[in-house]
Amino acid sequence: MKPQEIIERASYLKRMHDDSLIDRSRYRAILNGGEDGIRQLLGPGLDNNESHTIPAPNLMLSALDRLAQKIGKTPTLDVHITNARDSQRNKAKKDKLERIITAYDKMQELELQLPQVARWLPGYGFAVWVITTKPDMNGNMYPCAELRNPYDCFPGYYGNKQKPQELAIIQKIPIQNLIKMYPELKAYYEQKDSEDTSYDSYNLRYTDDGSWENSDENGDVILEYMNLEGTYIVHVASKKIVDFVPNPLKSGPSFVIAKRFSFDRLQGQFDQVVGLMASMAKINILSVIAMEDAVFTETNIVGEIESGQYRKGRNAINYLSPGSQIVKPTTNLPYQLFEQVGRLERQLRVVAGYPVQDDAISPNSFVTGRGLEELESGVSQMVNEYHTILEYALQEVDSKRLELDEVLFSKKRKPITGTYKGASFSESYTPSTDIDMNYITRRKYGAMASFDAPNKIITGLQLLNAGIIDRETLQQEMDGLENLTQINERITKQKTEEILYQMLLQQSQQGDKAAMMAVVEIYNNPKDIGQVLEKFFSASGEEPSPEEQALLQNQAMQQQQAGGPPNLAALLGGAVG
Repeated sequence: MKPQEIIERASYLKRMHDDSLIDRSRYRAILNGGEDGIRQLLGPGLDNNESHTIPAPNLMLSALDRLAQKIGKTPTLDVHITNARDSQRNKAKKDKLERIITAYDKMQELELQLPQVARWLPGYGFAVWVITTKPDMNGNMYPCAELRNPYDCFPGYYGNKQKPQELAIIQKIPIQNLIKMYPELKAYYEQKDSEDTSYDSYNLRYTDDGSWENSDENGDVILEYMNLEGTYIVHVASKKIVDFVPNPLKSGPSFVIAKRFSFDRLQGQFDQVVGLMASMAKINILSVIAMEDAVFTETNIVGEIESGQYRKGRNAINYLSPGSQIVKPTTNLPYQLFEQVGRLERQLRVVAGYPVQDDAISPNSFVTGRGLEELESGVSQMVNEYHTILEYALQEVDSKRLELDEVLFSKKRKPITGTYKGASFSESYTPSTDIDMNYITRRKYGAMASFDAPNKIITGLQLLNAGIIDRETLQQEMDGLENLTQINERITKQKTEEILYQMLLQQSQQGDKAAMMAVVEIYNNPKDIGQVLEKFFSASGEEPSPEEQALLQNQAMQQQQAGGPPNLAALLGGAVG
């Protein structure tokens, strides 16, 4: 494609989003908060000197943060193997592929990306990953899913499969940074005498008064246009293609878009509550004004003051003419304002799916118990829907990363590190051998993914006791548990020590002096229990015969029927005596 064709195509994509671009800018300002957000919320005519003092609680931002905290978790990973010849080979290849993808996730910092995605997806209505490559410290190249700000992105037609085939990314970048990125532009800026406005007609110049993070007076527009052919990077002012990367993927363009479900146009989660929030802010302002008027009422003087001026405050003295009097008018606060604020807040919370308990507020004053259950259920369903969107988007990210790795670095042996199923790994892989065209993955959020930590523990233990899930599944659902292999090894070791210690107590009760001395040693040094047990049972000779094992089990059952394990205090007393 020629530069002119690319610019015209990108301009068309941007015009497709013109109807929502104004809203996009407004919602961005509101969700960022601060004075700009208040101005976007309340509109023009706001006093510059007082905008920062306006009592406008940003429930949209609070709701977004709470929702993102429930959404932005990393789902589990499962790989489908198609080319394995037997079950053992299948499992080994599957585990290898999962470790490869886990290493991808670590290199692109997926755990840090997803909390940001969880804010952009409800806020803007979509999120964008660009599939590219990234080197490690040693120069080894790996596939990478680069997260891009949706504010800069203009996808093409979504279609029935919700997968656009083209994408324009438009950014205003400081000129100094542009020259560092593309040195060939230095000559253009050295020869440029005046500001070039030739591309204004293409609607690619931003005039939002510096609300963009990368915007400044000396910035210029860089256009990234992506389609099935590849990625074109165009410096719009000079109409020059500064870079082109061919698309090696047969599966489609080298980007992935996660789109929020909506009716028939792109919408964010909170598009419908801006009006409610604006009304709430205005009523809050009126309420504050009413309270100030009630506290600082005017003073009316009936008659004349000899000094000609009424003094207020401590030690003030006023001389009134005979017959004069000072009158303070009675004021009645319009309590309807406060009732209206509460009503608007309830409406806003229902529409935004933001229950009061997320703010640690008692729900009694807001809704009934039945209403609270329905609201919580609605929030849970909303979280599940976002998780479904992210599952499919991340599966596509996995597929494109695996394909890109095998196509570009087929025979290259590369190291990977990370943590897989709670165990650390460090190994190497070869894409052609270890990937072998297996690009299908399954990302899945657990049944308790939307729960907070206490509810996870309670619900998880209930499911475990009911036999619905196993211990490992419960551990994987728990937040903060790392290196599950070591944890389970320690659990097994602890349980084994408990069994061996009970056997040691039984032998000591039967008069085995070596066992008695071992019990005393454990009593004096409890931290050495493992070493003492290992030493005792290693010295006891070979493993007990089946008859001896049956006898030990029978003795244990008799002991339980007699009242449990032997009294350790009595045993130690006799041994010491």
